[in-house]
Amino acid sequence: MTQENPFLRFSRVPEPELMEEKEQVEAYAKANFEETHDSIVRSLLNHLPPRFIPASVLDLGAGPGDMTGRLLNQFPNSHLTALDGSLSMIAHNKSYVSKLLPNASVEWLSTKLQEFIPVSSYELIFSNSLLHHLSDPFDFWSAIQRSSDENSFLFICDLLRPTSFQLAKNLVDVYAMGENEILRNDFYNSLLASYTLDEVEAMLRTLRLDHKLKLDQITDRHWICYSRQLN
Repeated sequence: MTQENPFLRFSRVPEPELMEEKEQVEAYAKANFEETHDSIVRSLLNHLPPRFIPASVLDLGAGPGDMTGRLLNQFPNSHLTALDGSLSMIAHNKSYVSKLLPNASVEWLSTKLQEFIPVSSYELIFSNSLLHHLSDPFDFWSAIQRSSDENSFLFICDLLRPTSFQLAKNLVDVYAMGENEILRNDFYNSLLASYTLDEVEAMLRTLRLDHKLKLDQITDRHWICYSRQLN
């Protein structure tokens, strides 16, 4: 039997765009993302311009609510729009955030990204782990462009596709140890559906955003893309 070459890069394997099953939502809501989400928020804060306090925040692909709550804790006076195409996911987000921060100014939208037409631009646009869900990545970047203007700060975080199926399994074993099989399976599928740095760089060049956005790898499984600060 031949062994899989751990350094042989494979092509992207798409996954469903929306997480609509109740079991999936509950698995994500109960999962321990404390360290990961805390690290992502710290990275956001480290890259924001000095004294940047956004009046409006857009959380694209808001999920079950943990990250939305973290954003509101950092920007308590901001009006936040939480958008997710999954009705089950946005319902959980609303329930969670309403209990956690009952006085927060939040608008919840269960709208597919492709159909989202913002009334005006947002000062901060944040997205975590949404891009890899989309069958057409340019649906994501189009929504980003519709929601922003020249003064908006963009911060995007997503998973990084590993170089082999075996390495994807290894990442699941390391970072989803003790989690239920639904979450482990979704994490594995998300890793396979994610993009490489080269692929994201190509997207930015195609859209002529490479001079506006900086792309960095921050962990063995995450990259971030954020607005460059003008000198």
